[in-house]
Amino acid sequence: MRIEGNTYTAEVTKDERLLVDAESHTPAAIAVHKQNAYSVPFEQDAGAVTADFFYLKNTSNLSLHIYRLKLSTPTLDNEVDVKTGVTGDPTAGTAIVPVNLYTGGKAADVTCEGKDGDMALVGGNVVTRLLLDKDFLGEQVWNWEAPIILPTNTAMVLHCILDPTADIDGTLYFFLEND
Repeated sequence: MRIEGNTYTAEVTKDERLLVDAESHTPAAIAVHKQNAYSVPFEQDAGAVTADFFYLKNTSNLSLHIYRLKLSTPTLDNEVDVKTGVTGDPTAGTAIVPVNLYTGGKAADVTCEGKDGDMALVGGNVVTRLLLDKDFLGEQVWNWEAPIILPTNTAMVLHCILDPTADIDGTLYFFLEND
């Protein structure tokens, strides 16, 4: 069937339903091709009563979208809060460099730190509480269909609240994109 006044043609079924050939990609997959998708592997031992053991601050002019987090704890069951909007500077953290998922791609314009102990950040809001089971085989994975978004100059932490002596290994995945 030809649509009047248009140079495009479209096929329809006998019930006059349009036949469409479409492709869909997740925002993270699109960001990989733009060299703006990253992973951040880390291994921390919180080591304090309660502890902000992982810190990520968006210092770019793009929004930072956290879409996946993998965690495991080989030693003790634990609870971890994902908190956004924290303030202050991390106390004695060690820099962690995010890896671009587009091999050889550009570096992320973020500040990322980890610490075996508390980084003493303040405020923020708990987005979600994650329960870690030491007996779970492999990593526990959280995929957010609606990503956690950090606007420019906003920070987040992973905050251990149950047993700070537990080792916590993980990988956080994010991409940067225009609003």
